[in-house]
Amino acid sequence: MDLNKLLIKQDLCIEDRPSACIAACPIHMDIKTFIEEIEKSDFKKAYKVMAKKVPFTRLIGSICDHPCENACVRNGLGGAVNIHELEKAVVKLGFSSAKRTIPIPKNGKKVAVLGAGISGVTAAFDLDKKGYDVTIYEKSEKIGGRLWEFEGKQLSKELIEEELQVINKGNIKINLNHTVDSSELEKILNIYDAVYIGTGIWKENLKIDLKTFQVGDTALFAGGRITTNNDSVIFSVSSGRRAVVSIDRYLQKVSLTVARENEGAYETNLKIKLDDIESVEAIEKTSLEYNEQEAIKEAGRCIKCQCNECIKACTHFKKFDIKPKRYIRVINHNESVILGDHYGNKMINSCTECGLCGEVCPSSLNMKNIVQETRESMVERGKMPVSAHDFALKDMEFSNSKYFSMVKNQPGYESVKYVFYPGCQLPASSPEYIGKVYADLINNISDGVGIMLGCCGAPADWSGRQDLMQKNIQDIRNKWNDMNRPTFILACSTCCSVFEKYMPEIEFISLWEVIEKYSININSKTKENTVLNVHDACTTRYNNKIHGSVRNIAVKLGYKIEELKFTKEKTKCCGYGGLVYFANREHSKDFIKDRIQESKDDYLVYCSMCKDLFISEGKRTFHILDLMYGESLEEASLRKAPTLSKRHENRTRVKINLLKNFWNEESENLKIDYDLKINISDNVQNQMEDRLILLGDIEKALFNAKTNKERFFNPQSSHYLTRMRIDNVTYWVEYEDKDDELLVHSVYTHRMEVVEG
Repeated sequence: MDLNKLLIKQDLCIEDRPSACIAACPIHMDIKTFIEEIEKSDFKKAYKVMAKKVPFTRLIGSICDHPCENACVRNGLGGAVNIHELEKAVVKLGFSSAKRTIPIPKNGKKVAVLGAGISGVTAAFDLDKKGYDVTIYEKSEKIGGRLWEFEGKQLSKELIEEELQVINKGNIKINLNHTVDSSELEKILNIYDAVYIGTGIWKENLKIDLKTFQVGDTALFAGGRITTNNDSVIFSVSSGRRAVVSIDRYLQKVSLTVARENEGAYETNLKIKLDDIESVEAIEKTSLEYNEQEAIKEAGRCIKCQCNECIKACTHFKKFDIKPKRYIRVINHNESVILGDHYGNKMINSCTECGLCGEVCPSSLNMKNIVQETRESMVERGKMPVSAHDFALKDMEFSNSKYFSMVKNQPGYESVKYVFYPGCQLPASSPEYIGKVYADLINNISDGVGIMLGCCGAPADWSGRQDLMQKNIQDIRNKWNDMNRPTFILACSTCCSVFEKYMPEIEFISLWEVIEKYSININSKTKENTVLNVHDACTTRYNNKIHGSVRNIAVKLGYKIEELKFTKEKTKCCGYGGLVYFANREHSKDFIKDRIQESKDDYLVYCSMCKDLFISEGKRTFHILDLMYGESLEEASLRKAPTLSKRHENRTRVKINLLKNFWNEESENLKIDYDLKINISDNVQNQMEDRLILLGDIEKALFNAKTNKERFFNPQSSHYLTRMRIDNVTYWVEYEDKDDELLVHSVYTHRMEVVEG
C-alpha cells in the first residue's frame, strides 16, 4: 500500500477548512470560535479571540468594514450574521487589559516605517513584536492617520489615544512632522535593513508585488491604500501585517512566497449544504450596540459552518467518533506498525464499504476504496485477524462446494442465451422462491435459460482475500465459457457489483429488469396505494436500471412507493456489507437500527440480507419476491432469518429440488448422517448463532467424542467437555450423555491456532 498516496488523499477532506467568513476576513479572525464564546455568554473569552488576530482591538473592532458579512452563508436565510455588531458588543462587554508580556530581545536589524496610519502602525506593532528596531516617520503631528477620522463617531479621542499607547510609549522611535520624499527615501534605504511605505499615497509609481508587497527585489515594501486602492480599514491592517511577514523573511534570507497561499482574503473551498437550515431574521438592536442578551441571540443565528456531511450520514463514523482525515492517519499508523498492537484493525474491519461517504462528500473522498485497499494490504502482510472473516469465507467455500454449486442448461437445450444466477444468500433465506422464479423464466424466455448456483466471491473481496477472489472469478469465467458465454440474469445486488468490478466482459442483467420486461407474475395482488418505502441495496448505489425496475414492479403490483431520505445513489447500508455482520456484530446492529428508524412505513427490499437484518430488529420488511410469490404477506413481513445451519441446509435443498423437478435427477446424499440423537435448547442455539457455530461442526465434535473418547468428564455435573479442531477453528462442546440422547449445554470456539506445549 502506497502510504504517501494515502496521506495525500486526506487533503481531499475539507472538514477543517475555514468557514466563508473567516476566509473572507483578510486577517482571518476566528469568527466561529468568537461567536461560540458569545453564545456561552463569555464575552471576555470572545474578546481574547478577537485580540489574537486584530491589532488595536478596540479601535479596529469598532470600525471594521466587515467583508466577512458579505461572505456569510446565511445571507439568503434571514440575512448575514451581524458580525461587526457583535464585535462592537464584545469590545464594550468583554474588554480586559492585555497581560504584560516579556519583550523579545532585539535582533539587531533596523526597519523604517513611513506613515503612521492604519497599515503603518500595524506594521510597526508587528515588527516590534518580532524583535526589530522600528522607527516611524510621520508627516503629521500625531500617529493614527485615518483613525482620527472616526473620532466623535465610532471612536472617542480617549480610546484612540489609549489604544495607540503601545506605539507611543513602547520601544518604537517616532519622528513626527517628518515628510519623506523620494530623495530622502534613498537615504533611509541606506540606513535601514528594510523600509515599509504605508503613506496612503506615493507620488512615484512603485512596482509592488501584491503577494509579497515587495517593491522589485529591493529592501522596500509597501502596503495600505497604496496596494488596496480602497478605503477599507481591515484590508489596510491586512496589508501591513502581510508586508511584515515578507520583511521578516527577506531579512532572514528565506523564501518570500513559500506556504502563503491562503494569506489575505480568499474564497474557501468549504462547502455547506443549507437544505435543512431554517431562515432566521437578524436580531434588532434597542440601542447603539447590542446588549448582552441581544448579542447572544444574534450569535445563535450562526450556522457554525463545518463540513459534516459524511458524519451526519455514516453510522460507522459516528460509532468510532472519527472523520476521514483522522481515519486515514489511523490507517497510515496501522500500516506502519511493525511490532506492537494494530489498534485500527477493528475499525477498519467495521466499515461496510457502502460508499455513502464518497457520495455525500463535496470532494468525493470515498473511504470505501481506501478501506478495501487497506484490508488487502493487511492480508498481504499477514496482519489480518483470522477471526474477522473466517466464517464468511467458509460460508463462501460451502456455497462453491458440491453441496450447492451446480451448472445446468435448460432441459432440452444444448445451448442457452441466458443463465439464471440467484447468488448464495437468496437461496439460503428464501429457498422456496428459486424454483418458482426459474420456472417463470424458462416459461417466458424462448431463447433458453440455464442455471448456475454458487457464490460470486463477495466475501473474499470484502475480506481483502484477492487470492481467493481471483480463483473464484476464474471459476465463474470457466463455467461461463463452457456454456458458450450466455448473459447472466442476476438476482443478487452484490453479485451485480462484483460482476461489474471483476468481470466486465460478462454481460448481465438483473432479475428485476427481466421480470419487468416480460411482465413475469406481475398482477395486482393488493389494495391500491398501500405505502412501501424502498430500501435500495448499497451495492446498487449507481444502478439506476435496478432502482427503476424494482419500483415499477411494485407499482404494477398495486403498491404506492414513497422514497426514504437516503435513497438510490444516497442509500444506506443494512449492516451486512463489508462483512461487518461477522467482524463486528454489535456495530452491524447500529447500521440496522439507524436505517429502520428512518420511516414508520413497511420497507421493500430486493436483497435477502437486507430483509433478514431489518426483520431481526423488528422492522416489517418485504422482499420484492414476497410480493410476487409469497403465500402470506403478513407472515413474510416478519419471518425471521433461518439459522446459519439452516441456511446451509436450504442451499443444498435448493440444489436437490432443482435437479429433481427440472431434470428429473436424483441427487447423491449430500448430508453426512452421524447417527446421533442431539438435543439443543433454544439458549444454546442462540449461542451458536452469536458465536458463528454450525450444527454440522457440533455433530462432528460429538461424533469424535463418542467414537474416539476424546473428552473430559466432570463427576460433579456429570457433563462431558470435548473439543475438536476443524481447519483453523477449535470447537468446544459441553454436553450430557443421557438415555442415548446428547444434551448440549454450551458451545464455544477459538478462531485461532492454539499451540500445545
